Amino acid sequence: MKRNGLDITVLVLGIACIGMLTVNRYIFRPVWKTEFRTELKQVKKELKKDLHDSKDEIKEASKEGKKEMKESRKETNSALKESRKEVKVDMKEAKDDFKESMNLSY
Repeated sequence: MKRNGLDITVLVLGIACIGMLTVNRYIFRPVWKTEFRTELKQVKKELKKDLHDSKDEIKEASKEGKKEMKESRKETNSALKESRKEVKVDMKEAKDDFKESMNLSY
């Protein structure tokens, strides 16, 4: 069997393809994976940092909200106490007026 130039070319190209597949699998792919892993780790760190920062912001905002609620509750309670005192005074005056008017009618 004679080998012509086409057979030799196909054989050389086949060997080159097998060599490139081997180089890709055992050399390039692990390098790409390590680069991807380092980038992935950096992205994860950034996400964790952003998440932690947002949690801190939420905690601070809730603390401020709680303080505002406490202050408004105190103001409302003090306003209610004052209005109760005023109502009690008005009721006492009305009672006294009623007693005086009852005493005068006798």
